[in-house]
This record gives sequence, C-alpha cells and structure tokens, in this order.
Amino acid sequence: MKIENIILIACSFYGFTSCYEDKGNYDYMAMNDITVSVNTENDSYALGDKLSVTPELTFAMGQETSELSYTWTFDGQLIGNERNLDWDVNILGTNKDLRLAVLDNTTGVTYFGEKTITVSSSFATDSWVVLSEKDGKSMLSFLRYQTEDGKLKPVVTRDLYGVGNGGESMGSQPVSMYPHWTNRWDGEDNTSWLWISQEGGQGAVDLSGSDWTREAVLSDLWLGNPPADFVPAGVIDMQVLTLAVSKDGKIYTRIKDSNLLFNSSQFLNRPLTSDEEGMVTVDGSMIAYSRFDEHGGLLLYDKNSHKYFHIGDYINWDGSVYANKVMSLSVNENTYAEHPDWARLDDMDGYTVHYVGAHRDAAWRGLQYAAIIEKEGVLYLQRFVVYDYYGGKQSTIGAELIAQTRADVLKSVIDGTNHFAIYRYDDSADFPPYLLISKGNELYYYDGTSCNLAATFPAPITSFDTEYYNNTRIIVGLENGDVFILNGTRSYIDSTVMRGQSFTVGDSGNDEDFVLYHDKDFGRIVQVMYKWKESWNESFF
Repeated sequence: MKIENIILIACSFYGFTSCYEDKGNYDYMAMNDITVSVNTENDSYALGDKLSVTPELTFAMGQETSELSYTWTFDGQLIGNERNLDWDVNILGTNKDLRLAVLDNTTGVTYFGEKTITVSSSFATDSWVVLSEKDGKSMLSFLRYQTEDGKLKPVVTRDLYGVGNGGESMGSQPVSMYPHWTNRWDGEDNTSWLWISQEGGQGAVDLSGSDWTREAVLSDLWLGNPPADFVPAGVIDMQVLTLAVSKDGKIYTRIKDSNLLFNSSQFLNRPLTSDEEGMVTVDGSMIAYSRFDEHGGLLLYDKNSHKYFHIGDYINWDGSVYANKVMSLSVNENTYAEHPDWARLDDMDGYTVHYVGAHRDAAWRGLQYAAIIEKEGVLYLQRFVVYDYYGGKQSTIGAELIAQTRADVLKSVIDGTNHFAIYRYDDSADFPPYLLISKGNELYYYDGTSCNLAATFPAPITSFDTEYYNNTRIIVGLENGDVFILNGTRSYIDSTVMRGQSFTVGDSGNDEDFVLYHDKDFGRIVQVMYKWKESWNESFF
C-alpha cells in the first residue's frame, strides 16, 4: 500500500485536525454570561403606585461587565432605561411581565429577567374605606395602601361617589356599608362592590369597586312596591342570597339568578320568617357578619324568638341552590347534662346578647363564634361552633357549645353603647382571637381572661375594623372625623397592651410603633373598614 493511502486512512480515523496544521488566526472571547433576577415587593399594584426595583445581576466570570445597557418594559411597553427601576405605575395589565433586558454591548448578547405582576385601577385594590357624614351629606373616602420611607402613608381620595358619578351627591344620613363579590374566581366583576345604606337621599345604593359608579338603587329592586315601613339599615350580599335589613330589624330577601351577577333579581316585599316559630318575623339587627362564604350562610341572633339562627346560602356542584332557609341550631344534649347552667343555643330566653362575632381557626370544623351575653347582671363569654351548611331542606343545623365562662372583667366596660370587632383568623391561642371593645373614647382588648385598656382617643369611637391581613392593622374612626390606623400584630399587643401598657392618642406624641397613621376632617364617621378587592376570605383572617 502506498504511503499516501496510509496517511489518508489515518486522517479519516483520527480527524483532520490531528493531521493538518490550522493556519487560521482567530480571537476567542470568553462569555461573561449574566443571570438577571427581577423581584418586586408585591405581585399587584394600582395606577399611581411607585414601583422601585433593584435587579440582581450575577456574572459568570465573577466580575461585572462595564458596557451594559438596560431596557425595562411592562407588557411590552417601555418604562425605563436605567439599571434600577423607579416607575410611577401608569399602565394597566393583569398577569403581565415586568421585564428587564440587559444588553452586553461588548458581545451584542442580551440577557432577560422578568416578574409577572398585575396593575389595576387605583380603586380596584385592597384598601381602607371610610363612610362619614360631612356638611349634612354622605361621604365615602378611600385610603389606598402605600408606604413612604418605610412608613404607612395611604393615598386618600375623598368623596368617591362624586368622583365616580359626575360630582353628584350620594345622599345623607349614612348608616352602613357592606362589600360583596360574585363567584370567587369569575363573574361580572372580580373587584368587590359596596352597598351603602342611607336613611336620606336615594337610600341604599350599590357602587362599583372599580370606578365607584352607581350600579343599582335598592328602591328599584323590589318585586312590587317597597314595604311602606322599610328604612335601609344594611344590605348584605352573599353568593346567591341578599339580605336587605330595615331599621326596625325586619329582613327582606332575594335569590339572585346567578352568583356570577350582582343585581339579577328582585326583593320580596314580605319579611323573612322562621317556619318553626309559627311564621314569627326574624329580627336582623344582630348579624354575625363574616366573609367566610364556604360556611354556607350567616348566623344571627333573633331577639324575637331569643335564639340563634343560621340563614342558608349554598350552591351545590350541580348548580342546585339552597338559600333563604332559616335554621335553628341543633345542640348536643350531653353538653347540657354536664353543664346545666350554660345558656342553650336553641333557647337564649333570659339572656341579653350584647355581641356575637365569627372567626376561623385551624380546626376547619365549622365556623366559630364568640358572644358576650348577660343574665341577671352577670356577664359571660359564650363560645360555640356552627357546622358548615352544604345544602338540604333541614330545619336545623349542627352546633357545638364549647364553653361558657364568667366575664366579670367586662363589668366596667359593657354599658350597651359599645362597638365590637374580633380578630377573624388566628389559631395561636386557646381563646378565640382578640376581641376589641370600645367604650366612649376608650379601646379595650379582651382575651377571655383579662380586659386591658389599649388606647384613649381624643373623641368617642364610632367604628373600628380588624380585617387587614392577619389582623395586623386596626383602623379606628372617631366621632370628630379623625381616622387612626394602629399596629394590631399579636406580638406587639402581647408585649404592650396585654402587659398593662396603654396609649393616649392625639395630634402629637403618639407612639410610632402603635399609631401607624393619622388623618382628620372626614366629618362624623359612621363606619370604617378594610375592603378586600377579591373574595379570598379564609386565608386572611
């Protein structure tokens, strides 16, 4: 075999690069690849928010490349060209990408980092709302959550009704407000709307939570003429059932055609009655309002029959609707055999019920309730569970009385003029979450054993609310038009108020760890509350 053939075969076997010298002259550049991480403080923002992001850039070679260019976009629209983003949010978008493109000008390679966020209307967000009367007119105000330099500083919009309705006046003599939703994940609008009840003007009105336009007037939603003696005290929308409560305590109801629509049916003009009580009219002046719609209804204490009722509101998986059913509580007789002196949930005759409120714990055995009751001058804390309603035509619903203990420490606090609010969700204590009680201009914390003065305010307290995430913020409204937002975290309250420390709240000298925010001049405050945007309920109380 010729030597040339041997060489050719060898080259084929080992590869040509092993046999021939490479005469090329190449410059190889090591790639300093960049990993871009974009993290935001929140997943949701509102128009007008300030969004600041300092991206994290990680370089493969451990040393930062100097020739870099930056392009920030949201939903494909340019919003910045600096490395750090400081953006006054001005683009709407649901689950859209906030993206940073980093161009290495040396290599021409672009690297990307992104975070999915939602930007909604400045009103279509979680917020505090304040219902008040100023200069003889109803006024609704909006306190959108915002911080500056680490401190709470909400963006305040006054007269929401005028903003959404061409400057019109909402009415006068405001009484109450209740938020409502459609199906938790779908429906007419996934932003909570707000029923405002007034004794004057146009009465009760339903307002869009997205732009505050008036969407319905209660007086137009009756099947026939409204009851002659009806004066709106509250309108409470559940999944399919709506309760319109009159000032005299009577309840009028409607069943919506769909839980995906808000005002799709009309109210009956006859009051709600209990069948088992011989068609006795049910009194709705003490409803244990809660957002736990998976409970299948609401509990109330009926002053006419002296017992608790559960008003059913449930939609089955097949679309069957079970609503407007008045059910008394079915009790375990063994409990009363062991504790014959405890009040019966199915017959509270002889007792005065000062308050009943709902809360959830980790047990998920139903919804828990705490009530302050009184008999012959002795106060008691009554605790019980009502099991969730899953439909059916039964006249009773299961309940379990947990305990009835004397509450002598409340003797100097309860006087019949009090306001109450309970921490809605907290499984860190044996007692239900803290119960807050106001007396005049004083605010108290009660834990089932001790009742401690938390704060003294410059005017009488007219309303307060604990509905912020995990009860960590408490909003308080005063008769003189002042609004305060307080630190409600359990760790803070445990280390201060429940150890005997109280605060005097005023214009100056406030403890900044306790008073997180103060504003004034809202008029006579009727109600304050934290308004959730969407119907996520069980996780946040």
